Amino acid sequence: MVDQRRRFYCFPGRRRQTLKKSVLLLLICNWVLLGTAAVMAFYAYPRLPQKIPLWLNFFGQQTIMTERSPLFFIYLLAQALFFIFFLVMTKKISSRKIVPWKAPIFKEYAYLILIFFNLIFIHIQRSLILVAHQVAEGVDRYYFYLLFGIILVLIPYYRIRVRLFIRKPEETK
Repeated sequence: MVDQRRRFYCFPGRRRQTLKKSVLLLLICNWVLLGTAAVMAFYAYPRLPQKIPLWLNFFGQQTIMTERSPLFFIYLLAQALFFIFFLVMTKKISSRKIVPWKAPIFKEYAYLILIFFNLIFIHIQRSLILVAHQVAEGVDRYYFYLLFGIILVLIPYYRIRVRLFIRKPEETK
């Protein structure tokens, strides 16, 4: 009987190359989103009014306004730290799973989830900027919930893909 971890390395050549390309593309997209968030924050900061929000009205909470300060960059820092923490934890958790971190399908899933978390952080930063300029009232809840909903949909999607890839080669033909 072949170890299930080992079967992930028995992909047909073309299929494995396609997975590696998609993993690389997803990783590049994550770095582009991090860069976009940084450019947006550094571009907007000098143009912000003297009073800026540090916390938005998510669920009927009061918007916290303060003088413009480098605390504005706390969301960018949180996004970068979350990115690093998420990658470290997925590597650690994957050592206990059937699908190891080295398997392209696991990396694909982790990077795909990270894209949506990066979009959530970017949306929060964009909302802070718009509230500071009094163009918006807070976070667009529909967009925010949609991103979380997509993340929840990706969980069964990943499980289905793992089951398809774990099958023996003669079963997948």
